[in-house]
Amino acid sequence: MKARARDQLDKFCDSDPATDKFDFPGTQSATTIAEFENAFLAPVYGFEDNIDYYRQCSCYYFLPGVAVPLYIVNAGDDPFFDESFFPIEESVDGGSCAPIKMQRTDHGGHLGYMFHRPSDSEERKSASWMPTELSRFIRHVHNYDTK
Repeated sequence: MKARARDQLDKFCDSDPATDKFDFPGTQSATTIAEFENAFLAPVYGFEDNIDYYRQCSCYYFLPGVAVPLYIVNAGDDPFFDESFFPIEESVDGGSCAPIKMQRTDHGGHLGYMFHRPSDSEERKSASWMPTELSRFIRHVHNYDTK
């Protein structure tokens, strides 16, 4: 992300680290995603800060209106999610249009290691975590529909 900020500085700000478009020094000293978002994402896209960005862009507020069963997997080691946000579970009786289940796993990283490439040292070549879990969920929904 820091390299991306440097690239943007070069392309759109004449390589001037004192640009008023975003806080370039802040992007380079950021040690958390929130710090980086406050220095780069918020000013570039017109948000007050990273919280304002999440408030305006999060899909969370639209979940009750989703009309198909929804299974959300959140990995505890995904740096883009707040650890204090607890998994949710909603039912049609609870006001959602369709059932919603959110599960938190200890591992899975961002995007569930969708593009995991096993190393040569791994004994068994296995499928990536996210596609495996998604296929299990689809199988579950299919079996539920056929009962």
